[in-house]
Amino acid sequence: RVRRNDWVSRKNQISRTYLEMFRHAKSSITILSSYFLPGRVFRKHIERALQRGVQIEVITAGNSDIALSKNAERYLYRWFLKRGVRIYEYQPSVLHGKLSLCDDVLVTVGSYNINNISAYASIELNLDVLSKPFAIETKAVLMQLIEKDCVPVTTESYEMKFNRW
Repeated sequence: RVRRNDWVSRKNQISRTYLEMFRHAKSSITILSSYFLPGRVFRKHIERALQRGVQIEVITAGNSDIALSKNAERYLYRWFLKRGVRIYEYQPSVLHGKLSLCDDVLVTVGSYNINNISAYASIELNLDVLSKPFAIETKAVLMQLIEKDCVPVTTESYEMKFNRW
């Protein structure tokens, strides 16, 4: 299905896809997001999914074209790490992808970033694909990307590298 967030038309379909994903996930969610700054509502739903035992992995940009956004994102890492989210930073170049996978059955891909600008102030378009074979193939590609092109962010590496205060 085609999903749209459009503040002019007051459509929040993509945001609803993500909230449904967080509410209904049974085992895992993998998020690839170039500007990962989820607001309070998303963080609350992420936390609830984690409490139900859902494994959440996030692939973010290691190098960003918007330093302020990257620094804000890294500020939130501590919150995610404390709750058990696995974070990976993509290294080869600036990451501009936006894709998420839920329970090896649903993939959403498009222009939507997980941040309040995409949620409330932009016009975004995503495609939701409900297909186990497609989701499994997508997961294999994401796992290969994590293994070959990403650096894991752990509590220890975060404290050493990013927490300078």
